[in-house]
Amino acid sequence: MAARNDDGSVSGQMAELKRAASERAGLDDFGGLFFEGPLAAWIEDLNHANLNDFGRKFLRRLAVRDLERRLKVLDYFRTHPEIGDVEIPPILFVTGSPRTGTTLLHHLLATHPLGRSFLRWELMEPLPPPVSRTYAADPRIARLQSSIEPLRGSLLERMHWVNADEPEENAWGFIDCTGLLGCGVRPAMPTWSQWLSDHDLRSSFQEYRKMVQLLIWKCPPPDGGHLVLKCVMTTLWVRSFADVFPEAKFVITHRDPFRALVSSCTAGDAICQPFIGEPPGPLFEEGLRGQDTFNLQKRVLTALKDFAGAEPQRARHVLYSDLMDDAVAGARSVYEHFDMPIPGDLEPRILGYLEAQRGGRRAAPPRKLDLYGYDHRVVWEDPVVAEYREFFGLRPEQTRLSDTRTGK
Repeated sequence: MAARNDDGSVSGQMAELKRAASERAGLDDFGGLFFEGPLAAWIEDLNHANLNDFGRKFLRRLAVRDLERRLKVLDYFRTHPEIGDVEIPPILFVTGSPRTGTTLLHHLLATHPLGRSFLRWELMEPLPPPVSRTYAADPRIARLQSSIEPLRGSLLERMHWVNADEPEENAWGFIDCTGLLGCGVRPAMPTWSQWLSDHDLRSSFQEYRKMVQLLIWKCPPPDGGHLVLKCVMTTLWVRSFADVFPEAKFVITHRDPFRALVSSCTAGDAICQPFIGEPPGPLFEEGLRGQDTFNLQKRVLTALKDFAGAEPQRARHVLYSDLMDDAVAGARSVYEHFDMPIPGDLEPRILGYLEAQRGGRRAAPPRKLDLYGYDHRVVWEDPVVAEYREFFGLRPEQTRLSDTRTGK
């Protein structure tokens, strides 16, 4: 095990976090060192005064747990090399700019009887690997659900809620400190956020490919089936993901960038508020200040446009407005585009999912969002946004469209 290091430097604090993880796991082989880059950035942010005591302690524990999981997963791969022989089936990969309907579409496509998505509980606790026979009743489901139930009634539930037994983002399954808290805490961790924006995550995707093999090893899709995956927090590196996963076909959602932008700020604010020292928080009036969220969004929009132009045969594009208008038709269009079998009961499957949402599975979204200092005309006329919306034929969302899951 690593020796104790009380040095207050970033390297000293990193050694201490690794030591704590090693003690918890009883292991000390961390594998490749790519994870140390994002971990160092995370540690720098832990030292910033913007975090409150709860936030600093919680986010530190989060890093230790992520390192512990890394140790255990890598050790499991070493002791079960046959996992590397698991064949990865075709993948429907949902992505896009954040807050453009990706979660809804991901959940709709996951209703396909031949589809296998990764649920939140198994991404967060992949060991022991899920087994088909006990999958639906795994005790990890109840354990995780009980830990998130206290957040019911919060703004977070109204903006983005995923139960333990629902499909979740790939990032929750990353094991190299690039997916901490699903990347949702980026506004409160600016150094870490910038690191993620500046570094190609190909290494993360390569390790995640092994995680995919682990999760389907004893719990594969049905015969002739496919995986239904999703991640918007890594869309900036969509080309690298496509290289690492040649099995993937991409389902890309598009929405009025202004509406997606202010929704992203609201969701980020909801996630970060418990961790920051005092209101109003890092996103207050951001549109009048640094515009960090907008600048990142523009890089993502450019990445999507470039990918669509480079590999048009691998992508199906779905407009948020169309999805809100007719969710069944939106899902059907994906299957038709990729010549996939369409379930005979597609409509009742999707409508059943929507009805469950309206029945209280999650809270209704807010009727009105803060604009965070952003102006629709300024965003809409930005040269990068203009090129993106013209490329994909987007129309302005004059009135914020409601999520069809709530019926409001």
